[in-house]
Amino acid sequence: MSLIQGQPRVRYAEHFNPGDIAALSFEPKVITIEKDLSGGAENWDFWSAPAGTFIQQVFAYVVEAAVGATPTVELGLDGNADEFIDTSDFDLSTAGNWATNIGSTVATSPNGKFLPTGDVMRMTITGTNLSAGKVRAVISYFEVEDMFDRGIHIQG
Repeated sequence: MSLIQGQPRVRYAEHFNPGDIAALSFEPKVITIEKDLSGGAENWDFWSAPAGTFIQQVFAYVVEAAVGATPTVELGLDGNADEFIDTSDFDLSTAGNWATNIGSTVATSPNGKFLPTGDVMRMTITGTNLSAGKVRAVISYFEVEDMFDRGIHIQG
């Protein structure tokens, strides 16, 4: 399992505020994925999140409507398929439909999730006779331990 372009790099920039406190300003990292559903039902493990990762938001949308008997997609972890997006939040019948973990009443982690030891992100696809369909997703996350390794902004 690997990313198409390899592991994303940490992005940060130096900033100086009006109080002359120099610090590193971190932005969330983002992973984009796309999955053709015509391959049928599967558990697709697409990313090994490193230890100390906080997944802030998962957003998915339908690019091409799914065709088949009862097609569903969940986005989560290999131990909890609906950690971020549950099938009841994500209707695959129409292009443009979307779902996110933020505010979900059925996703296990509607406010994000910290992975102290890392974990594997998984897309679970179910249904029979899947002949068409495509979904994309964006995962916004922070590698918290890496951020602290680069220096603490304010310490008391």
